[in-house]
Amino acid sequence: MRLRFGDVTLVSMRWVAMIGMAMAVWAQTPEQTEILARARAAALEYSKSLPDFLCTEMVRRFEDPYGSNRWRPLDTLAIKISYSGHEQYQLVSRNGGPTPPDLESAGGAISSGEFGTRLVDIFDQESATEFAWKGWGRVRKQRVAVFTYRVDQPHSRNRITFGDPHSRVRAVVAAFHGEISVDPESGAALRITLTAEMPLGFPITACSSWTEYDYRDVAGKRFLLPVASESRMEEGRYLAMNQIEFRDYRKFQTETNITFK
Repeated sequence: MRLRFGDVTLVSMRWVAMIGMAMAVWAQTPEQTEILARARAAALEYSKSLPDFLCTEMVRRFEDPYGSNRWRPLDTLAIKISYSGHEQYQLVSRNGGPTPPDLESAGGAISSGEFGTRLVDIFDQESATEFAWKGWGRVRKQRVAVFTYRVDQPHSRNRITFGDPHSRVRAVVAAFHGEISVDPESGAALRITLTAEMPLGFPITACSSWTEYDYRDVAGKRFLLPVASESRMEEGRYLAMNQIEFRDYRKFQTETNITFK
């Protein structure tokens, strides 16, 4: 079974999530309004600000078949990501051994979209996102401004499909909510959480993820890039979790072969 949750792809797995988060409607102070405006501007420009690069995504996958909080490892995937305006994924190894390059050949849960898709889905004006001030916090020892957010179902672009090419595919577009932690000076997002509000009767009853960002060097310049992420989901009693690390960021260079005749 294969599930796509907006920018997260998962297969026949679930996770219990808090669906009924209350969206506070507290009046924001001028400072909070200004921080949120910076965050929106930074989010909508984020993908354009990234250089062409390569990196390695290490995915450690776990399962809890009976929902007893007894996690057991499934496998570890090494994935090469090439970014040039959008992500391209190539499976390099599974448990250290060779494997077909097609990412879907690994089955199981694979996440994507950490390089800007989630930010756009939250801050795009067409999403009609509801924001509320939560307070101050810290991400990797840095002080951050934390906002809650929610995108309702009519404005959501988080399409969730359950099934595979050899079975009947079911799909829904689900509302989602979470928190976004931003640098109050630059507006840069340093941590995003996302929880889908799954409709009753759908095979996947809970699905969530978080992603953290930090600065990394690419060709001698500093860029804000994803460094760690986690996704979880639940289907029946079956629970699944992916723990993800992004490493080895480096400049992307297209290989060109020149033949002289």
